[in-house]
Amino acid sequence: MAEELLAKHDPKLDYVVKYNHDSPNPRELPTPVEMKRVARPLRHIHHVPVKSLIFYSKRHAPQFSYETKIKTPIPKDMISVQVGFVGLNPVDLKIFNSYRSHMNYEVGLGREYYGTILEVGSNLKDTWNVGDEVCGTFWHPNLGKGTCESTILVDPSVDVVLPKPVNITAQQSASTFYCLGAAFNILDKLEKADKLNQDSNILINGASTMTGIFALQLLKFHYRILNKIVLVCSTSGMNFIKSNLPELSDELLFIDYAATSGKIYKPLSDLVASNELVEYDNDSGNFVTQPFGQGSFNLVLDFIGGYDIIGHSSAILSKDATYITTVGDYKSNYKKDTFNSWGSPSSNMRKLFGKALWSFDYRIFYFDPNFKLALNEWPQTCHELVAGGIIKFIPVDRVFDWKDHQKAFAHLKTGRVHGKVVLKVEKF
Repeated sequence: MAEELLAKHDPKLDYVVKYNHDSPNPRELPTPVEMKRVARPLRHIHHVPVKSLIFYSKRHAPQFSYETKIKTPIPKDMISVQVGFVGLNPVDLKIFNSYRSHMNYEVGLGREYYGTILEVGSNLKDTWNVGDEVCGTFWHPNLGKGTCESTILVDPSVDVVLPKPVNITAQQSASTFYCLGAAFNILDKLEKADKLNQDSNILINGASTMTGIFALQLLKFHYRILNKIVLVCSTSGMNFIKSNLPELSDELLFIDYAATSGKIYKPLSDLVASNELVEYDNDSGNFVTQPFGQGSFNLVLDFIGGYDIIGHSSAILSKDATYITTVGDYKSNYKKDTFNSWGSPSSNMRKLFGKALWSFDYRIFYFDPNFKLALNEWPQTCHELVAGGIIKFIPVDRVFDWKDHQKAFAHLKTGRVHGKVVLKVEKF
């Protein structure tokens, strides 16, 4: 049949047979054709980007890094904290000075902090909540980690993390627990060793340092020391303490180290021998005599260093006195001092042999604020002392934006800081 139709040369049948095409023709495209962008599907972010202030050696200024990333979800026993303020300490300068050659890894700055919790590990949800304001210490000097980061991972079993006391500012909370912890641990050990009681006769060398200011408040407001406490500091330090702790004015005696030409032992030995202190009163322009009557010192807290008091200990210290130093025989030099450096040979001898060679007990105090070593529960105690108003004065010297970190460290290096230097960390 098909052959007969093809023989008639019907064009229509010829087309059907040849192509067997029975579908309709395609529709024409509308004109003009418009191309539209389609949004990509949202992707889950598996990390939190972090901006860090780091350095590689003391020969290169600190700089910002963006290499750190915090994986999410965070480990079940940790919390992540968005840092708001960082308190700087002299130990930060010592750590910086310790890296004399260029390292192949970043070293962080900052040992204490204030911030807000961003994420809570699954095992800690009964203890902490997102949004909690917290503060504490972050002690990892040998692991290259610091608090000068936009976000840090905190392990509460290792790092000290405390709720921010409601009666102090965020800047103060970033400035408290490293130095207060050091001062409390010194005095707590002395009390437990029967070296500290209400009748102790105490000398503080470097009283206007942050640790000295906290030690003074602990001695008077917590341990209730009855005797007058003798403070060695500058004239500006004396005025600073008097103006901010006026309730202690009649319980303190001040010796201006600058007026002694580096020979602190002279006014101290005269004080012990004569049982009175003669000093110049700037307000009246007259010399004023203040009674002492407490004799030789049985406890010295040294936050400055130097050999002057030790070299004349027989005229200043009582038999069986205790001398605690956080520095050693060498005076602090923030431009050169290094972290974990050895003291002088004489200080090491005193530390090793003690009363076998000298009549007084000499101790070098090293503070490691890791929570896992806090057998005396000092973080909770110090938090209670601050929240309860026992610690009345937490000085903040200056607050710098962390882009001005070079100015902040330069200011800290002067050694003439009254209170804590604080960095304000930007949100990132």
